[in-house]
Amino acid sequence: MSARKKGLHGWRAAVAVFGCGSLAAFGVFGVLVLVVSTFFNATSSGIEASAETGGGPAEQIGEARSSLAAEEMNVCDDNLDPLTTISTTRMDSGEDYVDTETGGEPGIEGASRVVRDNCLWTITPSGGSTPWDFEFQYDAIIDVERGGSAEELASTVFEERRAGLSEGVADVETEGSADFGQKSYSVYGSGEQGQSVYLLVVQAKSAVYVIRFEDQVEGSVAAVPENTFRTEARKITNFLGHGFEYWIPE
Repeated sequence: MSARKKGLHGWRAAVAVFGCGSLAAFGVFGVLVLVVSTFFNATSSGIEASAETGGGPAEQIGEARSSLAAEEMNVCDDNLDPLTTISTTRMDSGEDYVDTETGGEPGIEGASRVVRDNCLWTITPSGGSTPWDFEFQYDAIIDVERGGSAEELASTVFEERRAGLSEGVADVETEGSADFGQKSYSVYGSGEQGQSVYLLVVQAKSAVYVIRFEDQVEGSVAAVPENTFRTEARKITNFLGHGFEYWIPE
């Protein structure tokens, strides 16, 4: 065999080397594309599955709704019951629920439709503390008389609730503005039997709600610090902020 047939030289060698290098590069690139494509497909599927199987209205918020069907909004049933970040047992019968679309009076001057409820729970706070009594009450202004503003009416209701909040505490230790929702106000102290008590009123959109935590006297061994109450309150208010945004029409 001649020397020309023993190997590749000159431009043929360069082409061969370039060709092998290009194939190798494209092979690596192809693997990278496949990995990235698989990742994004899996991520996209996960997002779609999450949207389809979300844990409640707070996880499914899209465009603001324009209307609310009669008795469609029930915060105690639809928002607090599924809330897995707190451990609660419901104690009331659910008979206090009212949607004035189907009966009852708004009870708020200037409002034409209000949804309200008052529900009672036993809550076991994180950290192994003894259970507390947990009362939750809300008024959501859905419709107003011509020329009115639902959020302005809610602001008036908030001020009324704020002014009377300390009446629910026998011995007030601290009170003042809090950092929950659009605006909020809290009171901390003790009840008539010496139990620790924490109250919080919050405005979220055109809804006003009150949280009351009260340490159960029979199981109490020491005062519950205000920050412990606040930790559990924040879990609830964070979730309810999304809930009221979802339920209340624009």
